[in-house]
Amino acid sequence: MKVLIIGSGGREHALAQAVSKSSLVSRIVVCPGNPGMQTTIPGLECKNISVSDTAEIVHYAKKEKFDLTIIGPEASLSLGVVDELRKEGLSVVGPTLAASKLESSKAFAKKMMMKAHVPTAAYAEFFDVESALQWIEKSQHEKMVVKCDGLAQGKGVIVCETKAEATNAVCALMVDKFLGDNVDHIIIEEFLEGIEVSAFALCDGDSFSFLGTACDHKRLLDGDRGPNTGGMGTFAPARCFEMNDEKWIEENIFSPMMNVMKKEGIPFSGILFAGLMKIANKGWQVLEFNVRLGDPETQVILPLIDEDPVPWFLAASQGKLAAHQLQMGRKDILRKNKHAIHVVMAAYGYPGTDGQKVRSGDKIDFSDFRPDESDSLYFAGVESRDNSFYTKGGRILGVTTLSDAADTARENVYTKLKCIRFNGAQFRHDIGATKNTGKM
Repeated sequence: MKVLIIGSGGREHALAQAVSKSSLVSRIVVCPGNPGMQTTIPGLECKNISVSDTAEIVHYAKKEKFDLTIIGPEASLSLGVVDELRKEGLSVVGPTLAASKLESSKAFAKKMMMKAHVPTAAYAEFFDVESALQWIEKSQHEKMVVKCDGLAQGKGVIVCETKAEATNAVCALMVDKFLGDNVDHIIIEEFLEGIEVSAFALCDGDSFSFLGTACDHKRLLDGDRGPNTGGMGTFAPARCFEMNDEKWIEENIFSPMMNVMKKEGIPFSGILFAGLMKIANKGWQVLEFNVRLGDPETQVILPLIDEDPVPWFLAASQGKLAAHQLQMGRKDILRKNKHAIHVVMAAYGYPGTDGQKVRSGDKIDFSDFRPDESDSLYFAGVESRDNSFYTKGGRILGVTTLSDAADTARENVYTKLKCIRFNGAQFRHDIGATKNTGKM
């Protein structure tokens, strides 16, 4: 079968690598992909089509008669690419435009959670500055979280320690064009504090299969300091997560969300990513939903899958997950009893906050890098010229290592990272450290 993957980063590289190991797959194309992918996956093709060019993606997928398309980035989903592919009778892993609102609209997600009785932080919704500021002033709490309703590339969530900070956040979003344009729809949430975990489920509109858990490190610097990024590293499975937690989350979060979305006439198919926090005396609460595999969480989730994921992806894309589960004699995908850790190497200046320019064009030296079978190198922001790789973008690449023990995986990944060099390289030294596995 022929598989098309949409995206260009480490997440899509990890997807392509996982798919390439399937005996069912004869051809893999990534749009637009990156040149690093082709060095690690024999026969992989990259087609220069933008993730936002929905018409061209659909035209190409139909022309080449792909048996399965997997959507990586939220940008494509928010443009309705899944709807258009399905109109052409093509099988695709990803939610419709309407179902994608679970990520693209925080207010919509909150309303669905309330209808499904899914535990989440209390919130209020606002469409103008004055009412938001009045609500903040009257609030009994100093700490709160201000969120832009739409997609904002990770910059639309502002955690506020005081009412003054919350006031400034509202004004920054709705008056001062903090995101480039003024925001006209926000929510303000109760501040929650605890252990954060990401949980993933593969869904087909009716049924779902649990994919696993991971913990992401968003801050740029060691000790969870510095600006927020797209993710500087991750480990899996979440060490605070137990089997009874998995069952509870399946029954109290994924199952009711699937049911309420179907009841509302917008069944959810694709990857449902629940950002969770475990609160003392309250248990698990949902911080947010995303509607695709995370980056860099994919780089640790997929290597831990202990069977061919392609039949599961195909079954989900065709609404046949329940039949596949029955055939396999189990509900969930098999996972290895191992630990995985992934560390990102980023370019000088990343993430580009406070006017800092993200530098490109630094040559990457792999001359000492010797991966073994437990290691994976995933490329993201790179370009190739003169048989060498150069930095191009923010997050450049990442290394994943698997081991029976978490500490061994961590030791191995940092040993491998020391063998990759480029000027201005940034990476955290405490990903997955014991003292740093609580609040992320």
